[in-house]
Formats: sequence, structure tokens, C-alpha cells
Amino acid sequence: MCPSETTLSPDTREALLEAALACFAKYGYDATSIRLVASMAGKNSSLISYYFKGKEGLYREVFRYLLTHFSAKTAGEDAQEPPQAAASPMDGRARLRAHIRRVLREVDAHFDGSDPLREPASRLWLSELQSPRHEVRDLLQTRMEPFVREARACLRAIRPDLSPEEVDFWGITLHGSCIHHALMSEINGLAWTSADPSLSLDAMADRLADFAYQGLRQR
Repeated sequence: MCPSETTLSPDTREALLEAALACFAKYGYDATSIRLVASMAGKNSSLISYYFKGKEGLYREVFRYLLTHFSAKTAGEDAQEPPQAAASPMDGRARLRAHIRRVLREVDAHFDGSDPLREPASRLWLSELQSPRHEVRDLLQTRMEPFVREARACLRAIRPDLSPEEVDFWGITLHGSCIHHALMSEINGLAWTSADPSLSLDAMADRLADFAYQGLRQR
């Protein structure tokens, strides 16, 4: 049967999505039920079945919600640094630095300690990065595609001789370094005791871009 509400109000939708986020992050996908989410949100479970088409649809909408939420936090930054065509390796270095800065800021936004969604979102993101579920694979690919495209363009500008396989290898390595530095600063400080925990994202981008550029130029 159709729920009594003809349309799902924004407040009800947000309450259901945030309750679902908390449940999926804490209990995992398999142990989270529609009834549990509805109970946490204080809503009727029929709303989830009707508007989200069950648990799979709800899980997918949680990720849409997160992508919209965190994209909004970095939208202004993206507008300030539009990609520029690279005519030379040095132009490629400048474009690479801008790209690295954008990746660092994106990771930083997802794991911002002042964000109320940070804790459950980070747990869910890490789980999906390790083993993506089929319900959200296309959402993750769509979100990653512009970053991958820009990384490839930067690498080809610096090293036009690289094969597609080599470009993708160095792109994965580059993004892995950015995520590691932005995400694991506290853990890194336990072992790398001389590392500067207050290093700004701009300074980090400069160092990573210089490291990557010099390494790529050594044929």
C-alpha cells in the first residue's frame, strides 16, 4: 500500500537518510534492516519501502546524499581553479599541483572533524573503498571519473611517452599518496615523529607535486 504521505518531505527524507547512514556505518549493510532504520528515524518503515524501493535503494540514496553533501563543501574551490591546458612539462607541473590540491581538499572535506556526518560517513566510505557494493559502484565511478581524467591529462603532459598502463599506474600511485597524507596524519605521527602535523594542504600539494614531477621526469 502507498503511505499516507503523497510526497516525502525534505525533513522526513533527511531524517531517514541520516538514520540509515548511522545504521549502515555502525552495523554494516547485512545487519541493517528497514525496520531498524525507521525506528531510529522515528518514521514508518513503509516510507522506506515505498519511496526508496527497499534496502538496496535506500543504501544507494545514502551515497547520493553523501556525495551531494561533500561536493557542496568543495564546490567553491573547484570553481577557483579551472583546469588549464598544459603546453609543456612545466605547465603540466602547475596543472598537477592544482589537481593534487583539489584531491587533498576533497579528502579533507570528507573527513572534516567539525562535520556532524564525519564519523559515520568516514566508516562507510572506508568500507566501500575496500569492497564496493554493486548498489553504488556506478556512483563511485561517476564521482571518481573527473579526478581520474584530470590525473591522466597531467601525467601525459609531463610524460607523453607513457603507455596507458603506465599512466594509470602512476595515477593510482599519485592519488594513493594524496589520500594517505590527507587521511592518515594522526597515524603517521605515531611512527614518523618528525613529521609536521600542522602542514597546510597548500604546502602538502607543493611537496607532492614536486616529488611526483621530479620522479616522472627521471626517465
